[in-house]
Amino acid sequence: MMRRIFVDTSAWDAIADKGDKNHQVALQFRNVIDKRTKLITSNYVLDELYTLLLMNVGIRRAVDYKRKIDILIRENVLEVVWVNRNIAERAWMTFEHFNTDKQWSFTDCTSYVIMKAIGVQEVFAFDHHFEQMGFIRKP
Repeated sequence: MMRRIFVDTSAWDAIADKGDKNHQVALQFRNVIDKRTKLITSNYVLDELYTLLLMNVGIRRAVDYKRKIDILIRENVLEVVWVNRNIAERAWMTFEHFNTDKQWSFTDCTSYVIMKAIGVQEVFAFDHHFEQMGFIRKP
């Protein structure tokens, strides 16, 4: 059975941005991910990522990075789950329920709903919220 790991904005950004404090750790972890590992992310994560890259490294690098992600999708290394109305509604319920004492972004809540729905327990992320959610955060 193929291992599956969800990839959060924080991991994508750390790989792409040499100025990110987690850049080296992210590259090391990316390099040890087994070829039998299916990467999963969402369109909301990618939306967040492209905006972050635009602000931090500029349009050219953001566009170049999107092309790399498109290759991963074409080569079936990465699966992008598209947030639909059902996921968004469940994410909003998660947002309302858990944020009485946490600060999970709405995008993190969509990731939570997706990961629970598809049974993924591991997440490549530098965001501690995923540990609060009960997932195994890597690296």
